This record gives sequence, structure tokens and C-alpha cells, in this order.
Amino acid sequence: MLLAASVAVGAQNIYQLEDYSNSGLNGTARYVGMGGAMNALGADISLMSSNPAGIGLYRKSDIAGTLSVVSQNDAQKFNNKSGSHMSFDQLGMVYSMNVDNNTTKFVNIGFGYRKHKDFNKLIGSAMRFDPNSGNPLTASNYPSQTMQLYDLTNKWGPTQYEDNTTNPPTPYYVHDGRLATPLANMGYETFLYDVDYDSEYYSHGHDYRQAQWGSIQDYSVSLGFNFSEQFYLGFALGLYNVDYNSYSEYYENLIGAGVGTLLLNDSYKLSNRYDISGTGVDFKAGLIVRPIEDNPFRIGVSFSTPTYYSLRAKKSARLVTALTETQGDTYDVGYDFDYKYNLYTPWKFNLSLGSTFFNQLAIGAEYEYSDYSAAKYTYDTGEYNDWGDREAERDDALKEEADKYLKGVSTFKIGAEWYVDPKLCIRLGYNYVTSPISKNAFYNQFINSVSLDCATSTAYMNPSAINRITVGMGTNFGNFYADLACMFQSQHGDFYAFYVDNNLRRDGYGSGNNALPATRVKLDQTKVMLTLGYRF
Repeated sequence: MLLAASVAVGAQNIYQLEDYSNSGLNGTARYVGMGGAMNALGADISLMSSNPAGIGLYRKSDIAGTLSVVSQNDAQKFNNKSGSHMSFDQLGMVYSMNVDNNTTKFVNIGFGYRKHKDFNKLIGSAMRFDPNSGNPLTASNYPSQTMQLYDLTNKWGPTQYEDNTTNPPTPYYVHDGRLATPLANMGYETFLYDVDYDSEYYSHGHDYRQAQWGSIQDYSVSLGFNFSEQFYLGFALGLYNVDYNSYSEYYENLIGAGVGTLLLNDSYKLSNRYDISGTGVDFKAGLIVRPIEDNPFRIGVSFSTPTYYSLRAKKSARLVTALTETQGDTYDVGYDFDYKYNLYTPWKFNLSLGSTFFNQLAIGAEYEYSDYSAAKYTYDTGEYNDWGDREAERDDALKEEADKYLKGVSTFKIGAEWYVDPKLCIRLGYNYVTSPISKNAFYNQFINSVSLDCATSTAYMNPSAINRITVGMGTNFGNFYADLACMFQSQHGDFYAFYVDNNLRRDGYGSGNNALPATRVKLDQTKVMLTLGYRF
């Protein structure tokens, strides 16, 4: 059976809010080699996307492009995707105009492309439970995804029978004010459980594999000013293109207890294909000040408005079951969705310090803050206001989840550049990014939110803080220059294929304590970059 729907909302969650609110450490090899701590030092093309006042320090025009190789350590190939890929990280130009009047010294215009977010990631999880251990069949001992789907189907309990008889009703969508998400419906339609009866299945093992690929590309137009060689002001308009793709497969081996004996030959497979495309826009402004005349010490401040994304998602999900209690028959149900929605990331603020010493050494440090709980979704209601415009409405239930589980994120950066020779320099940098999500967060599908209208997956992952160490070197050949950088990124995530809470049986409320143990997933990366540029 294949079911299709075209709706105005879809399967968003707090984890996608978090994913679109952050960005990687991307840009020129010089910028990355210094850990990105250049917002007060200035004079790098990458600063159009962080502190556009930085291009005000240019005294020559500059054009540069950057390629990299990114490797996810210990990643296993899946869906023809490996743990390594080539990346086109940056291409940009700053055109410097020497005005040199009493106040305004330079006016600089910048145009640039930068990879804002790299989605490439491989995730794997496998878990086994011993059916011969003698442990009683409980959700804690043998947790199964079918338990969550059953709970979703019966959260509020059936209010009436479909045919006004004693037969259990078929589940419906949450947005109809009734019983189930699409995935829960798929479980019902493939006989994993009956409505109004407890799930008859437990699990003695599952496997999950996911491949993500694509990126968010940032195209910036910026304007920078140099006032009296002491004040530098900049503005930038950011235009974004979104290309996100994901494919996942989930297998579960079931224990059936409906006939009084353990049945170990039942299983099912859930596959999901998810593609998101769209555009975004934001605005950035920054200021760099040298508070002491004839002293190179600088203070930088900058902010970025929320990025407004207009997105379209296409999703295809399929559930196939093979069950003993249905004489081994295979049941196959699929759903296709095509929907639109809007996403708003939070504001971002940055404070930076920088200075040069002896015309050989530059050191920068900065702090950045963004409150991820302020991110939100809106969706098209299908109605028009008095001016003839389509009305948008915020998903308040999902916003409450964001307020509860998303946190303010702090980023600390420090970097240094040392010219050991007029033609050769070395660079070092360090980043620390705090975790954006509370440790007890979970993908809550028991809320009355339109975000669940297209929910066909239960998986989620709570990421840890990020540590980045960067090294680099640069050389120049007259007007031409070349920079190399290497970044080592350390991060892990607590992955859960589904959510089962012993306290959640039938009543529709949970504690947030998942009976399924977490799988620790390594997300470590190594990135090697090369920038080639020309100053004129």
C-alpha cells in the first residue's frame, strides 16, 4: 500500500532547530588555521560571514578560493557514502578603494561564497538483548520501537469506534485531533500491534544506519569602512541556499509473546529518505575599534540577525514487516510527503580582542553567544489576511520543547599567527563550543504539534560539546599566496533509535528517561584545507 500527502507543515523537531542554528568552522585556510579568532584582527575574506567590519582593514584588493578534504574518523560506508569527501569551502573577493580624505580612508566592497554548514555525516547504532537471559519481558529489558508506536497510537485512547461496533478503530493523524503519527499508522497497518491492546512485541536487537549529505551555502555581499585608521565599520547581507539529504534504515528483530512462547523469527525494516531544499537570508553588522591611537590593540563587536529560511521538504518512508502471527506474510506500507515551512535561527553576538606584536605576531581571542531556545518554526495556515497575504502561524507546542531542552550556546576561540620569515608564517588555533541540547532531551512525539503530521522516524541524538584544534602555515610569492590548514574536531553524540518510557504506557506522559540505553556515536572529524589567493 502506498499513501501520499501534500501538506503545509511537516516533521520538524528541536534537533533540526539545533542543526540549522549552528555552523561549522569554514572559510579560508588562514581563518581556520587561527581557529576563526580573527573578528578583531580583520583583513580576511571569511569575515564577511562573521564580522564584516574586518574587510574594512584591507588596503589592497584580494581574491581567494579554498578546497578541503573532510574525513569523519571511524565512519563506516553506507548508501554509497564514505567517511571522506571533497569540499569547496570558499570563494570570494574584496575590492579595496583608497578614499584617503580627512576621515574616511578606505571603502571596501566584498563578494563571497562560503560553505556555512556541511551536513555530511554517517551514523550507526546496533544493540542486542539476550532472550535467553531469563529476564522478564518488560520495556526496560527488551525495549522495542513498537512500544513507542503503540503509545503514540493510543496516547489519548480511542474516543469512538470507526464503524460504531466493538472493533478497535483505525488510527488517524494527530492534526485531525485523533490518534497517531504516520509512522504509528504504518505500524498498525503492518500488524505490529492492535489499537487499544498493548503491544505484543519486544525486541532482542536492532540496527540503525543513516547517511547525511549536502550543505548550506552562504553568499555574502558586504561593505566595509576605514575611518581615520582607528574605527572600522562593516555590514553584510547573507543569502543562503539549502541542500540537505538523508537516507536511513532501521531493522528490528522481534520477540513475540502473544501465544505464550517466545517467537524469535519476526522482524521489520523501516527506511526513510528525506530531502530539504530552500533559501535563507540574514543581516550582519560589526565594528572594530583601536581605542588607543598608534597602538595595534583592537576590540571587535558584531551581531547577526536570525536567519529566515523558507524550506521545502520531500520525504518518503516505507515499513516492511514479516510476522509469525500472520503466517509469515510480508506487509509493506509507504508514505510520501511534500511540504513547506519556515525556520528562524536565533540571534548571534560576538565580542573579540586582537593585537599584533613586533610586526611578527598576531593574537586573537573571542566569545560568541547564541540562545538556541529562541529558534522557531512557522507554517502556512492556508488562510489569507486582510492584505491578501498568506498567514503564517508559529508551532507553539514545538516552541515549548525548544524552551525546555535547547540551551544558550557559547563559543570560545583563540588563535595566533607568527611570521617566522617575511614569506613564511605558522598558525595555531583552538575552539570550544558548548553543547546546545540538554542531556535529558528527547524527540517528544507526544505533544499536540503540527510538526508530527509527517513524522516517520523516532531516532534522535544528543550531541556533546565540540573541541577543535587547528594548525596552519602560509607563504607568499609577491602578490600570490598559499595557505594550508588542518583542523581536528572532537565530538560525540548519545544516539537513541526510539524512545520508550516505562511510565508512558497508555497515559501519554513521560519522564524523559529513555528505557533504551544510549549508543555513543563518535563524530570526530579531520579536515585539511588549501587556499590560493592573489592580492592586487
